[in-house]
Amino acid sequence: MAGWLRALKFASLIAVTLACFAPPVRHLETLPTNIDMTTDDDILVPRTSGFRIIHSPEQTRSDFSHPTFVDLSSQQPGEVDIQNRVFGLIPWHTHVHVEQAERVIVGGQAVGIRLSSMGPIVVGFHRTSDGSSPAANAHVEIGDMILSVDKHPVRTATELQQAIRDKRGSIVLTIQRGQRKRDVVVPVPATANGSQLGIYVRDKTVGVGTLTFYNPQTGAFAALGHMISDVDTGRPIVGQGAMYPAVITGVQAGKIGEPGEKKGMFVHSSRELGHIAENTPYGIFGKLDVAACHATGGLREPIPVALPTQVHPGPAVIYTVLHGQKVEPFQVRIENTSRQRTPSTKSLILRVTDPRLLSTAGGIVQGMSGSPIVQDGKLVGAVTHVFVSDPTRGYGVYAYWMLHHTGHDEEPASTALTSGPAKAV
Repeated sequence: MAGWLRALKFASLIAVTLACFAPPVRHLETLPTNIDMTTDDDILVPRTSGFRIIHSPEQTRSDFSHPTFVDLSSQQPGEVDIQNRVFGLIPWHTHVHVEQAERVIVGGQAVGIRLSSMGPIVVGFHRTSDGSSPAANAHVEIGDMILSVDKHPVRTATELQQAIRDKRGSIVLTIQRGQRKRDVVVPVPATANGSQLGIYVRDKTVGVGTLTFYNPQTGAFAALGHMISDVDTGRPIVGQGAMYPAVITGVQAGKIGEPGEKKGMFVHSSRELGHIAENTPYGIFGKLDVAACHATGGLREPIPVALPTQVHPGPAVIYTVLHGQKVEPFQVRIENTSRQRTPSTKSLILRVTDPRLLSTAGGIVQGMSGSPIVQDGKLVGAVTHVFVSDPTRGYGVYAYWMLHHTGHDEEPASTALTSGPAKAV
């Protein structure tokens, strides 16, 4: 009896194993539960004998000419609900989310960035004539941004110096620390050189990065793919600025443990390329002069922006400048993608495979941040950071998150540009 039961169990196991390899069961692997697409896309949805579309937008087209797939497209955003029947009996539902297609012009141009903070940022302390720092004694901290002196706004280090020069006794500094504003009372001793707070401040940051994309109709642009922070404090810079054409004069190749760097300079004879309105975890954003941007090179025709779920491991191309102002394509491979349903940085990992880029730069270098990544004819992301342990590899952020960055906050991954000199106040 026991032997008969063992034989029955073994036969059942064999039957279940063989059933798993049967075509109808293997077909289950190809039946998705959720699909994202845009109004630019044609997608092939696996079908069974019981395939039917339950609900769809009015301008949805479906082609049933193929025996195992349905060619689906929609010129209208909305939701499509599909039902298949496995083995002709078991219902299998697929939900298709259709978004309005968005097209932008891919960048790759080297750009000079000048970002000014809303007020002077405290980057250090110094001693005044009495051997101490009045601001430090009043619990002013490194990274604080000074917004006003005795309720009079100050935007620059020079304005701060002028505001306190003839002050006597105590003054009230309105500072911003993180997301909070507060008033700090600072007793200020008079010196032969006027009143001093005993601090070093900086009000601007400059550097060279890469333009990611822009909208040819509105002039809205995105660059860098990450937030700009102050080089001394590491704090994000809250403010606005300007973007200029730049030229790359050389490249210092990266090595293991030593990130490389693009060396560049502003084209001072050129007019301002655009206005920087925001500095966010997903890059810098603003409006540019489309005609002036066309003159700096890059691609001319808009291409679609990929949805995060459409980005996949495989070959891709980045656009960037290695010399002068010439935007060139370089081969890379996307090694890993994150399935992010909400905006986040570090969306993908890529590896440089292009022989010339490896030979010239060693892979990804500083100044390449913002270089657009194109895959399957779509803009999928931007280069953001290099792996210090392997300069051939780095992180990228999805272009879709850059396009829809407003109102999403997270712990920012930031990078410092070359900062301006600090002034003693």
